[in-house]
Amino acid sequence: MKLLRGMRRKFQALFQKGRLDDDMDAEMRCHVEMRTQQNIDGGMNPEEARFAAWRQFGRPESIKETCRDQRGTLLIENLLQDARLGARQLCKNTGFTLAAVLTLGLGIGANTAIFSLVNALLFRPLPFREPNRLVWIANPVAAGGEGFPGANRRTNLRDWRELSRSFEDLGGYVAFFDRLSGTLTGSGEPARLETLAVTGSFLNVLGVAPRLGRNFTDEECQRNGPRAIILTDSFWRRRCQADPAIIGRPLTINNQSWTVAGVLPSSFEFSSVFSPGARAVDFLRPFPYINDDVSGNWMSVIGRLKPGVTIAAAQKELDLLNQRLQSAHPERGRFGARLIPLREQVSGEFRRPFIVLACAVGCVLLIACVNFSNLQLARAAARRKEMAIRIALGAGRWRLIRQLLTESTLLSFCGAALGLPVAYLATNTLAQSRAFSIPLLQSARVDVTALGFTFLIAICAGILFGIAPALQLSNADLRADLKEANRRGRRSWLRESLVVSEVALACVLLVGAGLLTRSLARLIEVDPGFQSERVAAWRITPNRQFTDNTLETLFYEELVRRIEALPDVESAGLTFALPFALNDATNVRAKGETYREGEMPGASISEVDRGYLKTLRVPLKAGRYFNSSDTPHDVHHSGAGAKVVIVNQNLARLLWAGKNAVGKTLFIDGPPDPPIECDVIGVVGNMRRNSMEQEAGPELYLLGEGQELVVRTKGTLEALIPAVRATLREINPGMAADEFQPLARIVDQALSPKRLITILLGLFSLLALILASIGIYGVIAYSVSQRTREIGIRLALGSSKPAVLRLVLAEGMRVAFIGCVIGLLASLALTRIIQALLFAVSPTDPLTFAASSLLLASVTLLACWLPARRAARVDPMAALRHD
Repeated sequence: MKLLRGMRRKFQALFQKGRLDDDMDAEMRCHVEMRTQQNIDGGMNPEEARFAAWRQFGRPESIKETCRDQRGTLLIENLLQDARLGARQLCKNTGFTLAAVLTLGLGIGANTAIFSLVNALLFRPLPFREPNRLVWIANPVAAGGEGFPGANRRTNLRDWRELSRSFEDLGGYVAFFDRLSGTLTGSGEPARLETLAVTGSFLNVLGVAPRLGRNFTDEECQRNGPRAIILTDSFWRRRCQADPAIIGRPLTINNQSWTVAGVLPSSFEFSSVFSPGARAVDFLRPFPYINDDVSGNWMSVIGRLKPGVTIAAAQKELDLLNQRLQSAHPERGRFGARLIPLREQVSGEFRRPFIVLACAVGCVLLIACVNFSNLQLARAAARRKEMAIRIALGAGRWRLIRQLLTESTLLSFCGAALGLPVAYLATNTLAQSRAFSIPLLQSARVDVTALGFTFLIAICAGILFGIAPALQLSNADLRADLKEANRRGRRSWLRESLVVSEVALACVLLVGAGLLTRSLARLIEVDPGFQSERVAAWRITPNRQFTDNTLETLFYEELVRRIEALPDVESAGLTFALPFALNDATNVRAKGETYREGEMPGASISEVDRGYLKTLRVPLKAGRYFNSSDTPHDVHHSGAGAKVVIVNQNLARLLWAGKNAVGKTLFIDGPPDPPIECDVIGVVGNMRRNSMEQEAGPELYLLGEGQELVVRTKGTLEALIPAVRATLREINPGMAADEFQPLARIVDQALSPKRLITILLGLFSLLALILASIGIYGVIAYSVSQRTREIGIRLALGSSKPAVLRLVLAEGMRVAFIGCVIGLLASLALTRIIQALLFAVSPTDPLTFAASSLLLASVTLLACWLPARRAARVDPMAALRHD
């Protein structure tokens, strides 16, 4: 004890003489002061706290060595101390803290949500093994008129597998898989199942292994081989209660027994990747290669490149190989192969719109951060005296900057903590929605990558937008600030500049959202060529086998007759493919006309019954619809009986320009079968097939049956649905009849990607407008508070309240006008980026630019009027006494 008292007296004497402080550099003094403050916080008086701090560091000559040894620890302790002090400061100013956290939370939350969507769609690897080696092989010839667009013959796929040296393997699935469905019976109510017919190599090409069981065997992949299926994970959980013992058991589908060979992993969701918006696939079945496949292009083909093989090299090899195959097999017609990276095929068309969305939400974050910086600048005026005192007591400028940046970063992290739940909720809502036909949307989630992105933007927002207030506060004028000299008359050019940038960014977003909104409105006004109101569609899957085509035709005719006999049913019809579904295509030629090689016209081909076109109210332009005197026939095989066909206006103009097509004859080519000769009995209006944006192409309608039943009611769909279900069960008790879809929903789904982009961009522009108006209000309100004395003098000298009101409004509108001009100029340059997303709207549409400017000006005027009104109500006597 005596020794300690002696050391204490010695240190006290040295402190009084200032010798120890002379031996220390600034960094050491900082550490000692920090330790002293910690001891004071722990309950010591200042003298004991300082003595204890010196004792902890030891003798003066060892202080530098101690600092070096504890540099990392001391740095962490310094940051923690800054964080604690910053937290106390923020808790004392709850209004400022809540405003800053809410502003940042909205910006960061929106960015995290959009990043999660963009990451799933564009950046995250596809859920397959080494997806960068996967390529989509499209048939450019089929896209022009033979078979399904971009699809290939399975014989070509077989030959490519055998002869190509660029691929590890190739596989595929039936392109019109949405037409393949089955009815599950034997357990509860009959249920319609979606089927995906695949080659035996399909899963191996993708690198997907069943979670239970096995892949298809070679024997199962042969024609008339053992019937086996592989269940998807969702079906296995929904209908089989996730029973692992299901492997090897039979399921009754379409009155046939199928053995369950395996169960796919949950990571493989076919519809999410390859057919967004479609009903989820329930099971896979093998689709065999055959030697006599000459009926059409039906296969969507995917290949896995060998390691080190480029797409260009594989493309060159396939081009040479196809030349040899066409020479050896002229009966297959013309075909080709165009290699596309699978990622590009899946999500390439959505790259531009989602990058536009990412830039838009980034602008929202910038506006939020500018508001955050403005809040800090406004708060800085109240902290000048505090900073001056700390500088007078020895705090360095870097020390103050570090403290202020710590406070800024704390606020940013609090905003991120608030924004994460918002992002999680928004992302999950979009991912679980089936209303938008966007690939990989269902896999979007706030994952570890999104959390890392949120952490990064929180740090960047806290530091980048906290540095200006920190530099301004740390550069204090000691004499003026300690005396609290009146600095209120100085206009803050920095704050005004920040608000100008806010207004400019908000203007750009408003113009972009306005253009997309006008584009969507124009698209909704487009006539699809049919009327979807009060029409519902059912998929018909008879749970019976027909011994010949005549019995099948009679079954469908009786079904339509019974449905049309229901009360309130106006008409009913059948087709193989509903609007906007994948449809077959063929080559056609007018009788008596000759065409050069490769220039034969192509047309979509639809099989419909007698009532389909009338039920959809496709307008008849000339001739007549199908009637009872017309005979159904097979598209691909000629036979006895007159062949009749209805064509749309585009095909009529293509084959007989300027002439009446009714009564003319055309030939449908179908190698190796002889061309089918058909007489044109009617011309109908053009019906859009691919999308609402694309004009309708040439199309012809043949009389036949179909598996899609469409029913038009005179009343409401709610009253129609139970009656149709009951009738379908009476006709075929084993047929699934529960699932239907209004035809209007099909049209809405065709517009869903553009609608989603427009809605999100509209929300972001609205949020940007609100944040910009808050920024303008804050600047004008702060200016009024700083100029209270000046305003009082003006009023005392005879200025009127309307004059003061105009003065303040002019100041705010000046800032907004500059920002609006900059924003409009930027919009003229930037809106050309979204030109590809627009429909029937110019990227420089004057109405949109004018409306956006007017809206921005109106909101700005409101934001300026509130503080201007308060300024006009200032009491001159109170203002003159204002300190």
